[in-house]
Amino acid sequence: MRHTLGSLTLLPALGVACTQPAPPTVPVAVVPCAVSDVGSVDSSWRQIRASGLTFCVPGSWRPSHPTPDSLAARVWKGNESSVSWDLGRPPSMIAPDVVFAETTSVVTVTRTNPVPPASLPRGTPSQPCSQPTNTPFMIGSVLVVVTQIQCQQTWTTTGWSTAPPIYVQGEAHTSKGAELLLAMMQTIRFTAPRR
Repeated sequence: MRHTLGSLTLLPALGVACTQPAPPTVPVAVVPCAVSDVGSVDSSWRQIRASGLTFCVPGSWRPSHPTPDSLAARVWKGNESSVSWDLGRPPSMIAPDVVFAETTSVVTVTRTNPVPPASLPRGTPSQPCSQPTNTPFMIGSVLVVVTQIQCQQTWTTTGWSTAPPIYVQGEAHTSKGAELLLAMMQTIRFTAPRR
């Protein structure tokens, strides 16, 4: 009885604790993109402040999740496209939703009707992805490499640096979206560490 009574007392306390509002997120002010020398970037674009860098996205793009600190969200989404940033090296240069499959043909040959060796189907390697392109450019004193690859109607564009080890990676499902990602990569700017 004492154990049951203790449990019943704990239930209201647990209910009160679970109904408390979540800690507030720090609002991130919308800052217009300050980069003006990139073709499709205009005044409607907003600047994203990441850890050690800034880059710009179209004004209509939204964060995938609210952020608990003064940095912008790590993932931003727009019309059939998305972009993310993180510290370190990118986990892959290919979008995570690309699936590779291999198909083969089976030929049945009998003793009475052999197939000549020249007519046997040869495994032809498929090309599900384009050859990646790497375009290096300097931002101040930092070398940034932009890698682009297209796999199964998904374009992946990654701007990455080894010093500092930071990347911005975007995924698009149209060629127009891929061009937009390339414009975003050209807005990357590195920030001085705070003291």
